[in-house]
Amino acid sequence: MSRHHLTTLCSILLIVLAGMLFGVVLPAQAADQISIEDLQAAMQTLNFLDSLPKEGTIVVGVIYSSETANAQAMAMEAVKTISAMRGPKSRSIQAVALSTYDLSGFAGHLDLIVLLSGASKHAEIIQSAMRRLRVESISDDPDCLPTNCCVLFVQAGRRVEITLNSALADAVGAHFSLVFMMVVKRK
Repeated sequence: MSRHHLTTLCSILLIVLAGMLFGVVLPAQAADQISIEDLQAAMQTLNFLDSLPKEGTIVVGVIYSSETANAQAMAMEAVKTISAMRGPKSRSIQAVALSTYDLSGFAGHLDLIVLLSGASKHAEIIQSAMRRLRVESISDDPDCLPTNCCVLFVQAGRRVEITLNSALADAVGAHFSLVFMMVVKRK
């Protein structure tokens, strides 16, 4: 286990512990709004994604359902937030908004996709694109779990909750560090 992975894991655990000990309550979010805390926690998981390319800009597709009210505006806000973050080893992150329809024919390069609320309604399109592009998906939308379209479900609140869909991770070639595998819940 590298020192960087251990430091990141300790940071996540300290945030969780502080929330439990001191009753830190994050501001309530609308059900369809992406939480900045959830995005930060999701991007932290990239430190444990061994199958992520080791160099260059990390390209993140922010996937939204055009049928969901204000979805494109939420996607653009998520793009700005994610693009301002840094990836593993302070690598830059470039985010791009794509509707589920755009994703179905996307032929470019993505290292990761982030599913916004409502995108899981198009699970077949997402699963097909993930296999075709060999890309992992992360979401804070609980609907992604029963529809099997997110490799990682990540939600930050009083504590960070991470659920790994092992079968889907295997299907898209996502490999995580052993340390990460020991602390996540598996579906």
